[in-house]
Amino acid sequence: MKKIEEFTKEIKRDILDFLYKDELFNVFIIHFIENEWKNIGELYISEENKEITGVLHMKFDGNSYFTNFYTKDDKRLKEIAQQIESLNYKRVLLAGKLKDVRKIIELLDKEQDVTPNIYYKFELNSFNDRGIKIDSNFRRAEDNNKDISKIKRFLVGFFKAETPEEINNITNEQKILEELKTGIYFLEYKNETIGMARFSSITQKYMDITTVYIDPKYQKQGFGRELMKGMIRTALSLDKIPVTQTSKLNIGARKTYESLDFIKQEDYAFEFIK
Repeated sequence: MKKIEEFTKEIKRDILDFLYKDELFNVFIIHFIENEWKNIGELYISEENKEITGVLHMKFDGNSYFTNFYTKDDKRLKEIAQQIESLNYKRVLLAGKLKDVRKIIELLDKEQDVTPNIYYKFELNSFNDRGIKIDSNFRRAEDNNKDISKIKRFLVGFFKAETPEEINNITNEQKILEELKTGIYFLEYKNETIGMARFSSITQKYMDITTVYIDPKYQKQGFGRELMKGMIRTALSLDKIPVTQTSKLNIGARKTYESLDFIKQEDYAFEFIK
């Protein structure tokens, strides 16, 4: 694979044309290329007969090297695995279809189980707004000290950061300011901010919902559902289809998402390379 050093309009167009062939599963890479081109991290491509056949994107997000890839065949997966191996970064988090992540782990000669996630897409024109109504307030976080402090608190809780280094990386203020542009949202109850979620990626059709977190003392009381309803309404108001992912082991989240008309699309994975 070759690293893209000079991001010309032509290269950007060619890569996006390739990625949009599977827009649903390429929301992360597409978003970075379309919206954070000047701060994209590292981008590698494979080519054959002057046509792009594979893409690898890696960016340190404060917690890990978040790593996305896209190709259509196992031959290109081998090239992607070789590129990852040659870089030898610590804390590489692979994100992709479960079968492809497992194949890359195998190609890296790693003996580890891959925890399955589910990739969901919202069923358009089928919003289930039934259920108990909670007197809560859903709002967008603002660029001010008070809201940024709340975001930091929720990020530490969501990622279970413990050491000073982990906390500093997770709560990097410059990263938070970038994420505010895409959209971070709060759920408030009785004048207390009890939950947070954000949009990580936006493409022509989709908005990815992530970092969905409710304060532990308010969990399992229907607040997660209220938070997700607010995120769904926001995406729909922008003519976008919400997508999200969760672990197969997270039965509570799965029940919530499926009750809100999210439909499973594919087994997915977020896996640290050990």
